[in-house]
Amino acid sequence: MVAQLPPAGRDDITRIAELAAETDAPVKRQHVVSQVLLSQFATPIRHTAGRHVQPHDLRNPRRASKARTPRGVGWIEDFVPYVSASIEQTWNEVEQHLPETFAAVATGTALDDPDTLARLRDVIALHWVRSQHYRDMHKVIFRAFYQEHFSRFLNEDQALLQLAAWEKTGLLVTGREGLALHAERLLAPMADAYESGALFRVRIEASFSKARALLSDHGVQILHPEQGEFLIGDTPALTMRRDGPMVSYNMAIGDAHSVILPISPKYVLATGPTSEYAQASPAVVDELNTLQICAARRYVYTRPGSALRSFITRQVRERRPPNEQLTRTA
Repeated sequence: MVAQLPPAGRDDITRIAELAAETDAPVKRQHVVSQVLLSQFATPIRHTAGRHVQPHDLRNPRRASKARTPRGVGWIEDFVPYVSASIEQTWNEVEQHLPETFAAVATGTALDDPDTLARLRDVIALHWVRSQHYRDMHKVIFRAFYQEHFSRFLNEDQALLQLAAWEKTGLLVTGREGLALHAERLLAPMADAYESGALFRVRIEASFSKARALLSDHGVQILHPEQGEFLIGDTPALTMRRDGPMVSYNMAIGDAHSVILPISPKYVLATGPTSEYAQASPAVVDELNTLQICAARRYVYTRPGSALRSFITRQVRERRPPNEQLTRTA
C-alpha cells in the first residue's frame, strides 16, 4: 500500500457525500493498464487492421493466444464500481500526455524537461495505485479494521457500546448477542460504504495523490536492454527491494528501493536517487521480466512475434529468478 491509511474517516465520508451528486454515466470497462501504455507494445500484424499486442495466459502458458488490440486487453469491468466517471477523468489527466512523453523517452530527451519527468513519475504512481494488488490490499485492510473495531466494542469498549445502545433505545443492553447487534449497527455506515465500493473510490483517489507526493522528489532511471526486450504484466507497476540475494516486491513505496514500470519492449522506468538513461544487462532484463510474470494475476503482454514465449513458459513453471530468491511481501 502507499501508506497505512485509515479505511474510513471523516474526510472519506465527506468525499463520498460529494461524489453522490455525480450524474455522469459510469464507465464499465476500466483499464488497469492504460491503453496508451499497451500501445507501446503493439505492432501491426499481417492481414489484420491496426496494431496488436500478444497476450500470454499464465494459467495456460503453452496455449497460443490470439493477438488483441490494446483496447481489448488490460481492463476489468467495474474495477471502481462507484461513480467511476470522475475517477476515469483523473486517470485521463495523466494518460492524455503519455504519447508525447513516451516519444521523448524514445528520442532521449525525456529527462531534459521537468514536466516530462513529472509525467513519468505520474504514470508510475497511476499504475501502482490503479491495480489489482491495491484493490486486494484495500479489502484485506478494511476487513481487519472492521473485525478489530467489532471485537473492541464487545470487549474493552463495551461500556461505550452500552451507552450508545442506551441513547438509541433507552435500554441497558448487557447480553452478548444484543451488544453484537448494536456493534453491527454502529459500524453499518462504514460497512455500507465498503460494500457499495464508495470507500474504495475515495481511497484510490486519495492514495493516488499520496503516491504522487511520495514520488515527487525521486529521480527516474530509464533502462534499455543491452539485448533482448521487456514484457509487461497486468499488474505492471511494482515496488522492489533488494537485500543481499533476496529480491522482494509489492511492499509499501516507503519501504522499497525502487518502483518499476515497463513502458515498451525497449524501456523500463525505475525510480531512484538520480535521473538517467542506463543500460540493463541481460540478467537484469530477465529479472525485471520475471518480476512482471510473478506479479501478474493472469496475463503478461509482449509484442507479436516476440521471442519471449519460451521464457514466459519457463518462468511460470519455476516462478523465481534463476540465481536469486524472490518473495512477494503482500
